[in-house]
Amino acid sequence: MKLNSKFFAFLAVIFLAAAFRLPDLSRRPMHTDEAVHGIKFGALLENNDYKYDPVEYHGPTLNYFTLIPAWIGSAKTIKNINETTLRIVPAFFGILIIGLFFFLSGGLGLKAVSISALFAALSPAMIFYSRYYIQEMLLVCFSFAVIVFGYRYLQTQNFRWAGLAGIFAGLMFATKETSVIT
Repeated sequence: MKLNSKFFAFLAVIFLAAAFRLPDLSRRPMHTDEAVHGIKFGALLENNDYKYDPVEYHGPTLNYFTLIPAWIGSAKTIKNINETTLRIVPAFFGILIIGLFFFLSGGLGLKAVSISALFAALSPAMIFYSRYYIQEMLLVCFSFAVIVFGYRYLQTQNFRWAGLAGIFAGLMFATKETSVIT
């Protein structure tokens, strides 16, 4: 693929999304919902214990993906983690959503996709929830990935795209029970 100015404009949108999602993740206090998920994550980190409770909580994806930044930071206990360790996970998936737009460029054109990605990158709601330690940004990312890769499969009939759509559909269901609505 020949790299052109439209591609670099799309990359600039991804960097812009990161610039709004990553700085000062620990600046504001944890909301009650975030703290509850943080405590649940602490049990997983310290005791390798995660119990799914469909009445009170959601699926395990947020907690298990949070192990990655915790391990990178050599955290062994809940005392070793901070807001940034937790919030980097939804921030990552908020940025990934913007990157997923690229896979739509074959049908919609890179200019249209870049403009759409720019609106998503600058959306106050998308920015806020990308900096909030709850499952919503993961659910949105996985749902959008199902749409994107399902679309790619329909365009190409390549089963690689169907496989990716299936993986992300599984991640949707493992994230929140309400994914069946999507």
